[in-house]
Amino acid sequence: MKLAQRKQKDNNFCDEKETETQKKEKGCQEEIKMEIEVDNSNQLIGSLSTQASNKIKSSFDLKTLNICNTNTIIIPESSNLENEMQNKLQIYGRSQSNNCKLEKEIFKFNFVNKEEDISFLGEYLNELYSNLLQDEIELIYKPKLGYMSIQNDINEQMRAILIDWLIEVHYRFRLKSETLFQTVWIIDTYLSMFPIMRAKLQLLGISSLLISCKSQEIYYPQLNDLIDITDGAYIKEELINMESHILKVLNFNIISPTSNDFFNIIAKSFNFDDRQYFLGKYFLESTLIDYQMLKYSSSVLAVSCAYIVMKFFGINNYRILYSNDVINDYCPQKAIKDTAKDICFLVKNLSKSSLKAVKDKYSLPYFYNVAQFCEQK
Repeated sequence: MKLAQRKQKDNNFCDEKETETQKKEKGCQEEIKMEIEVDNSNQLIGSLSTQASNKIKSSFDLKTLNICNTNTIIIPESSNLENEMQNKLQIYGRSQSNNCKLEKEIFKFNFVNKEEDISFLGEYLNELYSNLLQDEIELIYKPKLGYMSIQNDINEQMRAILIDWLIEVHYRFRLKSETLFQTVWIIDTYLSMFPIMRAKLQLLGISSLLISCKSQEIYYPQLNDLIDITDGAYIKEELINMESHILKVLNFNIISPTSNDFFNIIAKSFNFDDRQYFLGKYFLESTLIDYQMLKYSSSVLAVSCAYIVMKFFGINNYRILYSNDVINDYCPQKAIKDTAKDICFLVKNLSKSSLKAVKDKYSLPYFYNVAQFCEQK
C-alpha cells in the first residue's frame, strides 16, 4: 500500500514538472514568434509606400537592442572575469542586454602616450583587415559606377529613393547593420549586370533585403511582411521569382566585404565611444544613398569615415590611419582626404534633401542624436 502511494506521488510530481516544462517551452515560442510593433515616437519618414511601412511592427524594443544583433567578433567570457562584466558592456557603442551571455571581445585596443602608436592585446587585427581587403580585391561580382548607362527606365534619383526607403524598413524591422549594407551591395551589383523596369525596382529592393536577411539574420521578416510594406504592389510569387532571378544573375555570390565590416574593425582599434561610433555610422549610411559614392571602394569609405570622426573629436592618432602598412597600401593619404571631403559635402546637404531616413534615424536618442550634434558643430 505504501509503495503504491509512493509511486502515485512520483507520477504526480513528474506530471507537474512536465506541465511546467511545457509552459516554459510555450512561453519561449511566444517570445520567439516575430510580431512587428513600433512606437509612434520611433516612426521615420519614408519615400516609398510610407503608409504601408507605418504598419510595420516589431517585437524588438529599441531599449533592449543588444549585442546579439551586432556584427562583432566575440568569444565566451571566462568565469574569473564574470564579476567585472556585470556592469554595462560596451561593444562598438552598443549595450549588452542582460538576456545575452557574458562575452569577451577578442580585441582590446588602448591608446598610449605616443601620438602615432597604439598598443593592443589582440593578435589578429592586421590578419582580419588584410583578409577583408584581399576578398574585396578578388571579388568577381561587384557594383560598377556607370551602370546607369545600361538602365533605360531608372535613374540615380529613383535608386536614391529606394535606398532611403529600405533604410527606414531596415530600421523598423530591427535588423543587423550588416544586413542593410549587404542589401545595397546586392542591389547595385544586380543593376550593374541586368537592366530593370522602374515598376520592378521596389521588388528588387525587398527581394535583395530578403536574400541578405537569410545570410545575416536569425529571425527576419517573412514573405507576407515584405509584401505588406509595398502596399500589396506585388504578390508572393513575384517576390520568390525575383529572389531566384537575383541569385542566378549573381551566380549565388551574395556575400562581400562591406564598408560596415571595415569600419567596425577600425572603430574597435581606436576605442571609439558610443557617440563617435554612431557618428561614423551616420556618415557611412549616408554614402549608401548617393550613387556617385560607388566610385570609392568599401575600405576607402570606411577609413575616410573614421578619419572624419577622429578629426571631428580631435583624436590626434588619426595619422595612424594612413601610416599603418595594411591600410596605407590600399588607402593612401590623398585618397582618404578626397573621399572625406565628398562625404562631408554629402552629409552637409542632407538637410536640404527630401530623403531623410538616415538623418531621422540618427536624430533619435538611442543614436545619441549624432545627426543634430553634427549640424550644431
